[in-house]
Amino acid sequence: MVHTFYDGTIVVTQHILGSLSHFLQQAERHPKATDLLNARLCEDMYPVTDQVRLATQFSENLVARLTGREPVITEGKPTTYAECYERIEKVLKALNEADRDVVDQHADKLKLTQMGPEQAAEISGAIFAHTIALPNIYFHLTTAYGILRKEGVSLG
Repeated sequence: MVHTFYDGTIVVTQHILGSLSHFLQQAERHPKATDLLNARLCEDMYPVTDQVRLATQFSENLVARLTGREPVITEGKPTTYAECYERIEKVLKALNEADRDVVDQHADKLKLTQMGPEQAAEISGAIFAHTIALPNIYFHLTTAYGILRKEGVSLG
């Protein structure tokens, strides 16, 4: 079986969001479930709800970039488990609808990409995926995991 760009981006992101959803399901079963969404690793870091917001927005940005459309920006942040799941499901739907051939074709396509508030560069879909989107998606998944483990949620 040949491993494609689609497999290394879209399929990987589907699994990451599946893990994030699983973490939230475990958190909901915890005795302190109502407090967990606002838990943080430390005071100056984002809480679980923002980890979900950022993981899903980077995932949306990725699927949009690799299918040739503009990303949908979801305003605000989730405040309940239901809103967290809704965001995850919305992005999973977009990932599931992504055409394998279209995604693979966008690996080498150059696009002007904001690299901060005052800088932009032309980079390929592959560079965007592997140096911007996926590292950030993994980071926010891992941070959500760390917060929930710190709060006593058994995640394995």
